[in-house]
Amino acid sequence: MHKILPLIVLLSSSLPLAAQQNPSPLPSNYHTVLTNDAFKVISVQYGPHEKVPVHDHPATPTVFVYLNNSGPVNIIHDGTPPSTVTRPPTQLGAFRFNRGIIERHSIENLSDLPSLFLRVELPNLTLPDTTPDFRGPAPTDLTHNISAAEFSSPHVTVLRVVCVNPAPCNVPPTAAPSVLIAFSSTALTHDGQTTKIAIGTVLPIAPSQSFQISPVASEPAHILLISRH
Repeated sequence: MHKILPLIVLLSSSLPLAAQQNPSPLPSNYHTVLTNDAFKVISVQYGPHEKVPVHDHPATPTVFVYLNNSGPVNIIHDGTPPSTVTRPPTQLGAFRFNRGIIERHSIENLSDLPSLFLRVELPNLTLPDTTPDFRGPAPTDLTHNISAAEFSSPHVTVLRVVCVNPAPCNVPPTAAPSVLIAFSSTALTHDGQTTKIAIGTVLPIAPSQSFQISPVASEPAHILLISRH
C-alpha cells in the first residue's frame, strides 16, 4: 500500500481460566477504527460519570493515546477481592506504552468531563518481561517545531511531530509500518496532494512512505507517529 487512506476516529489481575477462554465482549464505549497485520486501533469514550460494565482486554502490548483533557477514572479489577486503580487526569497529546497483561475490569469515570482516547494494540507481539511501561507527557510548549522520538525500543517507536510555521514540515519516513494520530487540525501532503485531517484522525502509513504536515488556521499541526518494527 503506497497511498494514505484516511480513517476518521468516531468521537466515541489475574483471571480465572474460564474468563480467559470466554472473554466478555467490549461494551459500546469501544469502537474499532483500524485493523491490519501490525495494528488494531480502538477508539474509546467514557462519558461524564459513566459506569462501564465488566469486560476483558487481552495481553497485547498497547499504546494509549489521549485525545482530550479529562478527569480521573477508576479502573475496578474483577478479582478476589476486587481492586481499584485510579487513572489520573489525562492531557491532550499525552500517551502511555504498556507491555500488555490480561485484564478483566469495569470503569467508572469520576469526572464531569468525558475521557477520549485510543488503544493502539500491537497484536502478535511478545515482549520480554523486562520491558518497562512508559508515560509520555503532553508537550507544554507548542510554539516551535518538534520532531522527536519520545519512546524507542527494538519493537516500537513513538515519534511526535509539531509544525508551527506555514511552510510544510517533512515527517521522516520509517522502514516499519506505522499509524498516524492527529492532535489538531492538520494539512497532510503526500504525492503532491493535500488533505485536511481533524483531531482524532487515524491513518495507516506504509513503510518508507514520506509526507509533510502543516498547520490549518492558527493552531500548529501536531501528530503522533507510532511505528512497529
